Amino acid sequence: MTVPAERRVDNDFGGFYYARRMETPIVFESKGQQVVGILHVPEGRGRFPAALLLHGFTGTRVEPHRMFVKISRALAEHGIASLRFDFRGSGDSAGDFEDMTIRSEVVDSIEAIRFLAQHKRVNSRCLALIGMSMGGAVAAHVVAREKRRIKSLVLLAPVAEGEGILDELSTPDAVSSLAETGITDHDGNLVGVAFIRQFAEMKPLREVVKCQCPVLLIHGSKDQTVPAHHTDLYEHALQTHKRVVKKVIIPSADHTFNKHIWESRVITETVDWFGETM
Repeated sequence: MTVPAERRVDNDFGGFYYARRMETPIVFESKGQQVVGILHVPEGRGRFPAALLLHGFTGTRVEPHRMFVKISRALAEHGIASLRFDFRGSGDSAGDFEDMTIRSEVVDSIEAIRFLAQHKRVNSRCLALIGMSMGGAVAAHVVAREKRRIKSLVLLAPVAEGEGILDELSTPDAVSSLAETGITDHDGNLVGVAFIRQFAEMKPLREVVKCQCPVLLIHGSKDQTVPAHHTDLYEHALQTHKRVVKKVIIPSADHTFNKHIWESRVITETVDWFGETM
């Protein structure tokens, strides 16, 4: 019997059921620190394909207007499990934001993939990644290291290169603070010099082409934070290496797809993509 969507029922796994899905708070460790997330599993028996969601810079496992929550629930409705988690130093996970780097987020992502692959309700041979903004750049690095496991990739407004992004971290005041203390303040978040160096040096385009999986790129045409030409760079790199790639540009949409119609397009394209490629 299907449980009505508005009714919540506790279960024996420490989570709770909604119609056609189960959502369970989970904890795993990365470098000895606690990482917190939510595992979404469709209702039913057997093992399910699963996606890992990687949030952006200063983001969390929820993301603006709860977009990651909605994506995970939509995937569960279509028989795909997912895990959305907070990188160390973000959200409810352990650690300090000032210690966060590109490498630390890659490490966290790989630990999350291991958690998913070992879960009894997940088909470890059918895993996917969704990366948003800086999480897209992290996903590009992760898929290069986990290319045998990742069967499909979705990049939402992904960062292709550090140049021109986060310019506020290179102002005279920020540079002075970094030189004196090794950290600078970014909207209340303390950012460390190691992150800034790695962000400037990262090469997600070089990494993403190491995978063989199909890639969906989604970007807003009016994105002022990470301009849409970043997705053009991904498309060109993937096409040059003869990878399967689809690009979707959403007219007038901003960086985090802050209208219901834009968000709905992101969710529909993502669900359909995984239906075709996983």
